[in-house]
Amino acid sequence: MSMRSGLQLLPVTDRVWCFRQRSYVCCSYAVLDAAGVVLVDAGMTSDAAPVLNGLALLDRAPADVHTILLTHWHNDHAAGAARLKTLSGASVHYHERERPYFTRRTARGGLLGWLSGQVPERGPLVLFRGLLSAATSTAIAADVLVRDGDLVLGQFRVVATPGHTPGHVAYFHEPTGVLFAGDALAVVGGKLRFMARPVTLDLETARASMAALVELPVRYVCPGHRRPLTEGVDEQLRSLEKRMLKTAWPLLG
Repeated sequence: MSMRSGLQLLPVTDRVWCFRQRSYVCCSYAVLDAAGVVLVDAGMTSDAAPVLNGLALLDRAPADVHTILLTHWHNDHAAGAARLKTLSGASVHYHERERPYFTRRTARGGLLGWLSGQVPERGPLVLFRGLLSAATSTAIAADVLVRDGDLVLGQFRVVATPGHTPGHVAYFHEPTGVLFAGDALAVVGGKLRFMARPVTLDLETARASMAALVELPVRYVCPGHRRPLTEGVDEQLRSLEKRMLKTAWPLLG
């Protein structure tokens, strides 16, 4: 494990790396391929510092990034996307139902909009900054609008996982069996869990999304927070599958 400016670099496979920001234990990911680097999510600050620090630890430059895959619009996952696009010229992918939030068509004015701009990009506050404004901090257009079942770059299968947000998607990296789950589910203490109820927009839709994920031939789970799950994955998937049958959604996941 390497560290730089509060960011931990964690290996998932020899091609997949986790950029774990200690603030709000927020995770973005880098996948190394023949063309350079694919990023999954873009970090929690508008200056993209967590991702830029992670790239530096991998001895990679922003210019090496050719694709940015975004799971959803929340600032703790997408705040750095516009900056990274500017630095790299990478192709940005997200789901059409997230476009109003990414392009700030949904952005609130008035007091809530003003308050959002005063919230620092630190820890859990970064999430509330976006929720107050109902949009990402900086508008970012998509080069590609993904749909369920798409295969991006011949590697990443798009899995529609609405519930946490309307157009949330996960990306399943077929060559390695890595599931980039975003906030469709959580990993807590080495166990798969539901996302917390207060940040899950539509509980039953989110439950159906998790059901789709547990059917995949997953070898590693890369969530949006805490740390990747690399051991006992099949056991945890089967356990989550059983718990999904319960009617009550846990308050804290």
